[in-house]
Amino acid sequence: MRYKMITINDYRDYNKFLKKVNLYKSILYYNTFFVLKNNIHDVMIDYVISALNIKKRKKRIKFIYDESCKMINEKVQGFNICGFKDGKCYVQQKLKNNKCNGCCRMCIYQTNSGCSTINLTCKLFNCSEVTSRYDVMTSNDLKILKVLSFKNQLIIKSDYFSKREDVLKDLYSYSLIYSAIRMFYRIIRNFVYFNVVTKLVVSKKNKL
Repeated sequence: MRYKMITINDYRDYNKFLKKVNLYKSILYYNTFFVLKNNIHDVMIDYVISALNIKKRKKRIKFIYDESCKMINEKVQGFNICGFKDGKCYVQQKLKNNKCNGCCRMCIYQTNSGCSTINLTCKLFNCSEVTSRYDVMTSNDLKILKVLSFKNQLIIKSDYFSKREDVLKDLYSYSLIYSAIRMFYRIIRNFVYFNVVTKLVVSKKNKL
């Protein structure tokens, strides 16, 4: 195992390092362990280095996914960023409609106590009502995502309403077409579920 020192003295060095991530994550550096000397206050660099030092593909992907979710959770911990009040988010309160549970109302994994799974794509989505009130974390903030392949970066931005295990399976796949088919199937499944539930709710209300 070879060792390579990464020295970050300022944000100029940081940006140069980020530009080289595609090279560092390639097979050319498979037997290289990166050692970081960080002189700026940005912990994101540590996450990137940790990801690069994980050489097993699936283990690296899982680490990036889980750590990204943890960072987002820590950022919003203690805040009701969607503004839920009586089950309605900011948008639904403004529109004064009969909808509730915000965007999550369309997902089969919603529960009365929140989401029953961990979806990074959903965590990264915030509507304008939220972004106008809070400094939320975006995919651009999560520099660790640069360690993923281009195909997996696309999936992270698109894999809504899926359980963690399904998203990871999409990320593990080498084929974008295969992952896209799986994602499309789940979108259709969620759409059908949402429509069936809506009809049942309407039917119960009519009976009352």
